[in-house]
Amino acid sequence: MDKEKISSAILQAAAEFVNRESNRRSLITVTKVEIDERGLKCRIFVTVYPDTQAVAALDFLSRMDDDLMDFLHKRIKMHKLPRCSFVQDPNIAGVGEPVPVE
Repeated sequence: MDKEKISSAILQAAAEFVNRESNRRSLITVTKVEIDERGLKCRIFVTVYPDTQAVAALDFLSRMDDDLMDFLHKRIKMHKLPRCSFVQDPNIAGVGEPVPVE
């Protein structure tokens, strides 16, 4: 399986996992997945709305790392999956800020 297919599969499975496990106090969206060159580690980028809940949401997700790996092993048939961690997507910061009207 090539890196793009693995990334896509992890993105879909991680989004399903977050949807199932989230406490619904904030909206957590999986935006992209990056896998390192060796295929041993991946970062799952998320956005959190409202922004004030970002720290709590990332803390929650980091505590769920082992559960995520179990979930991924059930959804993705690979011999060895990369170790995944959640990070806030820096490219989509401030989504909840008001847009100035001219």
